[in-house]
Amino acid sequence: MEEKAKIGNFEAFCLLLNMVCAKIVLDYPRTVSEDVGSAAWIMIILDTIVVFVFFAIISPLYEKFLGKDLIDISEIALKKVGKIIIGIIFIVQFLYMTHITLREFAEDIKVISLTATPISVVIILFCIAMIVGAYLGIEAICRVYALSVPILTGALTLILMLNSPKFDISRIAPWFGLGVETILKKGLTNLSQFSEIVVLLLIAPFLNNKKAFKGIGRLGILLSGFFLAMATTCYLLIYQFPTSTEFFLPMYQMARIISFGRFFTRIEPAFILIWVLTAFLYLSSSLYFITYIFQRTFDLKYRRPLIVPFIIILFTLSILPENLYSTLQIDMQIYSRFSWIIAILLPLILVIIASVRSRKNKEAGNK
Repeated sequence: MEEKAKIGNFEAFCLLLNMVCAKIVLDYPRTVSEDVGSAAWIMIILDTIVVFVFFAIISPLYEKFLGKDLIDISEIALKKVGKIIIGIIFIVQFLYMTHITLREFAEDIKVISLTATPISVVIILFCIAMIVGAYLGIEAICRVYALSVPILTGALTLILMLNSPKFDISRIAPWFGLGVETILKKGLTNLSQFSEIVVLLLIAPFLNNKKAFKGIGRLGILLSGFFLAMATTCYLLIYQFPTSTEFFLPMYQMARIISFGRFFTRIEPAFILIWVLTAFLYLSSSLYFITYIFQRTFDLKYRRPLIVPFIIILFTLSILPENLYSTLQIDMQIYSRFSWIIAILLPLILVIIASVRSRKNKEAGNK
């Protein structure tokens, strides 16, 4: 049984960090600069603080349910029917999140490297990798995370450092970008960029040290916010708003312009390897969580038979948008606006309701 899987603290932290920060290698620095201009870094810091406060509220409440995942808590809070409804909501959310990201990764690799390859073929290649990861399970995926995330983090930091000679602090002026009101308004919807932290409530039963849940979450949120802010700030120090809105792959563009002398140039092929590994880890994890949530929601004995049906659904959904622009529009217009309600606010509400019900049941039992 896969429920016997065990995940170390560092492995869980690496999973959380990559799930949240994978968007850096896509278009994240560009989209946040579109939202608030040169003040994108301020908005990210504010969002990090808000998410950290949410987690600081939810973690003490969750400690009463150590060893239980979000689906278990849903059943405690809302009984069997409520558990099924909540499970379906999270399945739909993960399906939406995963198929959009799958299409974005596939479109980007087609533009960068496989220009003559049909988009459906590129998506199939990613789907094969997703099947392998989801079949092996969360323990195997997290072990790969523990090996890969330090390398990916170091590579990202190196790309940013090698661009430092091109930094100009004046490019992030005006400091409040498009205005304080815009920062606050867009900051609310951009909380969705932290939606992936919900996975911590799904892997909690697998943690070797379940009491480390709080520390893993806090460190994961803070470091994720740090890397999101650092990558965006470095991008804006090179490309001033509105020029910063022109490149659909900011980190790839930054890798392309690295140049030290005549012999150390054009290092973007190395970036492609980083990019593909990040995509493999993110998408494999997402497929695993889709099948896991479905299994737990409907109390199924086996999870692996669900992999093929769901990969077919994801493939079908991912080829529906006409092009990359359509995919990005769907992401910005729908997912980025409302995902935080499901991934951040809903778990908090569920844990509060479950805590109240548990206390009432305990008091009734004592009587």
